[in-house]
Amino acid sequence: MKIILNKFRNFNHLMSNKMHYLIGSSILRIFIGLHIMFTYLIHFAQRNEIWGPNAFYSFEKCFEAYGFTSLYLFSDSQLYFEFIFISGIVINTLYILGYKMRVVSIINFIWVWSLYQRNPYIHDGGNNILILIMLYLIFASLGEFFTIHTESRSKEKSKVTIIIHNFSVMISMIQVSLLYLFAGFNKAQGKMWTHGTALYYILQVDEYSINKGFTNLVIDNPYLLVLGTYSALFLQLMFPILVWNRYFKIPLLIGSILFHLSIIIFMGLLQFGVIMIALDLLFITDTEYRKLYKFLSRIYDKFKLKFRNIFNQKLRNPTI
Repeated sequence: MKIILNKFRNFNHLMSNKMHYLIGSSILRIFIGLHIMFTYLIHFAQRNEIWGPNAFYSFEKCFEAYGFTSLYLFSDSQLYFEFIFISGIVINTLYILGYKMRVVSIINFIWVWSLYQRNPYIHDGGNNILILIMLYLIFASLGEFFTIHTESRSKEKSKVTIIIHNFSVMISMIQVSLLYLFAGFNKAQGKMWTHGTALYYILQVDEYSINKGFTNLVIDNPYLLVLGTYSALFLQLMFPILVWNRYFKIPLLIGSILFHLSIIIFMGLLQFGVIMIALDLLFITDTEYRKLYKFLSRIYDKFKLKFRNIFNQKLRNPTI
């Protein structure tokens, strides 16, 4: 009983003493904003055909299915649609810049939810986890780093604010862990995954094969196919366990990032891959980010000094 009480006290101290994962949550905010901005801009010329009053998923059918659950369904006026769509771009820009996040994060969530509700047939799966994480992060402090609004960091945070932020981030991390776990369980039930051949069949699908050169390199190599299949399965099943271990976390996250980069390169699922990489980056602590920054700064300084010496040497002796 005493051990349980001590664990509880330690957890309570951890969650209420100071805010954690501020850098990771700020990076995630930027990635989420860029993900949404990509959706807005890549389809800007076709916005009327996708989300407008006369879209291929008609206003009437969408309203019948979802009712007033989207701002785009409050009116079938073209002018109203343009206002909602353009204002969504403006709001999301403020979100990326980290301006007045307590208010902007709520408004941006409403606008993005409305966009997804208006036409759910054009997404690649990344939107499902994104909208959940956006909801959780409404309660987090997303404007502490990489923001044009610098007031918040100078203010002393109340205990309630600290606890709410930490729980918001923790719930987001648990959600990501569960996503990996159930994705792994789902794969483990399929014979193609347990036999090590799933990757071969996935890469045969034309819709998910944007680069035949890269794809053929993998398809023609049975060792890469088996390694890719089993490593994906192992990664997803073990992620919820190993990501909390300080020794295995960083190698696991590197593996996960490489896994999702391969999804982007081989399958063309850009938005899904990007948001999953951003969610992986959330698990890195502020201390680890600072250590990484110092490490990269030292490498940069060494290269800078080396090239400066070479340049100065050439100036002194032009014949070299």
